[in-house]
Amino acid sequence: MKHLECNKLFFTAVLLLILCSLNMYAQKTYVVSVGLGEYKYPDIAPPLPCSVGDAKAVSHFFHDYNGSKVFMLINENATRDHILKVLRSQFSKSTAKDEIIFVFSGHGIQGGLTCYETCDASSVISYNEIQNIMKSAKARRKVILAMACYSGGLTLKSNNKSRRKTEKSSVMLYTSSRSNEVSWERMDMRNSFFISRVLEGFRGAADKNHDRKVTARELFNYVNPNVINDTGGRQHPQLWGRFDDSMVVVYVK
Repeated sequence: MKHLECNKLFFTAVLLLILCSLNMYAQKTYVVSVGLGEYKYPDIAPPLPCSVGDAKAVSHFFHDYNGSKVFMLINENATRDHILKVLRSQFSKSTAKDEIIFVFSGHGIQGGLTCYETCDASSVISYNEIQNIMKSAKARRKVILAMACYSGGLTLKSNNKSRRKTEKSSVMLYTSSRSNEVSWERMDMRNSFFISRVLEGFRGAADKNHDRKVTARELFNYVNPNVINDTGGRQHPQLWGRFDDSMVVVYVK
């Protein structure tokens, strides 16, 4: 009889552990990954060898992560209207238990991100437009990863270059470089230094306390020194927004 009771307690404990684990991963992760390696007007926006590889690598990671909903836009599919449409449609599906992640790899300017047909300031996507879409989503965790030259100036207004008040935002914005820096690509032409290090962090390299979670602070602490070292001190990723340092960005498998 005691043996049966012990077995019952054991299986109950195991069931509780499984339920807790399922609850930890209960949320969905909606990911929009944009890679612009070729542009409609290459004289204005020259080709980028690593951007498509960045988008594909991010998409591949999240396809196997927590039943994520991943939408990838590459080159001619990454027009201004299409990017904004996909961001709205995908992120509007999120609930308070979910996470939304927007990843961009391509050319950047202070105050915005380029699109396939970018030829002047009117054909870029402003940070304010992205921010409004992110803020309107119900997801509790919101992340933007921007791999682009001068991406540290993404939150700068294009007219007077005054800093937007990102501290009022619940969105985590992680950019590959400062506002006056270019973002360097790897010589092997597969992925940029920034996205490579971010994905290493996601896979567990940033999980310093080995709790199977990569927090915002852990990701920053792993990515920044490595990217700075990779680029000989020429590139410094920047982290903006109002969020808890312990916010979980990804769970480690």
